[in-house]
Amino acid sequence: MKKVSINSKNRRYTILAWLLALLILAVVIPLNLIFDRIDCNFDMTQNNLYTLSKTTTDYLNELDSQGIVVDVYFLQDMEALEKDLEWLALYRTLLAYDEHECFNLVAFDPDLEPARLKAINPDGQLRIDAGDFIFIYKDTVKRLPGNLTYLYWMGKDSEGNDIVTSAEFRAENYFTGYMKTVVEGDIPYVYFLEGHGEIPISEMSQLAKNLRNNNYGAKTLNLINAESVPEDACILFIVGPKLDITEAEFDKIYEFTQNGGNVIAMMTPNNSKTAYTNLERLMSTYCIGMDYNRIRETDTARHASNDPFTFLCDLKEATDGGEDDDKDGVPDGDVTAEIMNNGLITYMPASRSFYSIYTDHYTACSIATQLETASTAMAEPYGGIYEDQDEVTGQKFALAMHSKDSLRNDSKLAVFGSAEIITDESMKTDYFINPVQLVLTTITWMYNSDVDMNIANKERSYDSLNVNSSKEASGLIALFAGFPVIIALAGVVVWLRRKDA
Repeated sequence: MKKVSINSKNRRYTILAWLLALLILAVVIPLNLIFDRIDCNFDMTQNNLYTLSKTTTDYLNELDSQGIVVDVYFLQDMEALEKDLEWLALYRTLLAYDEHECFNLVAFDPDLEPARLKAINPDGQLRIDAGDFIFIYKDTVKRLPGNLTYLYWMGKDSEGNDIVTSAEFRAENYFTGYMKTVVEGDIPYVYFLEGHGEIPISEMSQLAKNLRNNNYGAKTLNLINAESVPEDACILFIVGPKLDITEAEFDKIYEFTQNGGNVIAMMTPNNSKTAYTNLERLMSTYCIGMDYNRIRETDTARHASNDPFTFLCDLKEATDGGEDDDKDGVPDGDVTAEIMNNGLITYMPASRSFYSIYTDHYTACSIATQLETASTAMAEPYGGIYEDQDEVTGQKFALAMHSKDSLRNDSKLAVFGSAEIITDESMKTDYFINPVQLVLTTITWMYNSDVDMNIANKERSYDSLNVNSSKEASGLIALFAGFPVIIALAGVVVWLRRKDA
């Protein structure tokens, strides 16, 4: 029998190994080039981070079949997203939407193309920032702030530094909801009541611009002539009335609230002998009462120079008993949380006060104070028909309150002791930034203009390695770098010993 030498066997095995390696390379490299060429990707994430839900694809397919096209302007360079792992989910999601004819994605850098930015925002009503989205269909325009697409949770590392521990990707629910909103033209309107000496909307143009920027329309309403509050009204604003509403108007407003409508009453102190009987009656259905007074601050350190009626006040935690459904650490009904943490001082101009009262709606109402004075403030009688009122001192006064009535489809009422804070003149100053923000957050709390498509948010986790000392770090580096080298050297030694065996 012919003997085969061991060296001959080794050579054959070596040749076979090299052939297998070359064969794998011959297959893998072309496949990689092909998939890169056709831009084919597979979503291997646990929660399908890069894949659209069935709700979205069904809706987009429906729009495609109807020939509807929504222009979606993205104020960001897409190439920058592709190279950033942090934004890869947004990049892939946008590409998935853009595969549908109905989603016409136009991404551009607003600094490089100011003319295009001017074309989509000709009157400057929208406050647009880099990274924002603008959805346009026919005459309906809706802005989506880019920072809403992600929600981050922060933690601390071993040295006390802030780190991101996890994040939720929320873009899909917003994108599909915004598509539905602009296609159906379903923009909610805030109506401003007229006919009682209210501040005209022409003197609140900045507020109207802010409403537009937050996807609300603004119209005026005279309920003396109108049969009812219009169906597209989400909030009725009563801004600084000098006269009371009529009983017929009360009936129309109350019917509006019975269907879940919301009311904001901004009641600037009025020195005339006017009784707001029907407005007080409306407030009482939400268990809120109104004082006929004017608040004055007695501590000179807490009021504007030579003006005790423009004074410091305190934001209060104001919830409606809601749960933290979006898991951002803040109860969903908390109106003041974001403003309380902005570091700005809160002032109010000449203001009256409010208080809670007990009525047959009390158990159904969630009542909270949004703004209150210090105990150094005093209330002096001001206007109304009540005689011999006394000054009140030594207590805190509520300057803004809200209430939600569960028996009226969660209808909400908010009252503010001054309407001057939202005039164009007052909004030019820095004094009243927080009260204005409070009005805007109250509007959002009352009626969120975003359509919820009930598409689940997608969580992204962040892995981290806590190292307690430089010595420990050096050890870990040696372990991770040295272990593969040791394995490789061991393999070489075994191969050298066996190749001539």
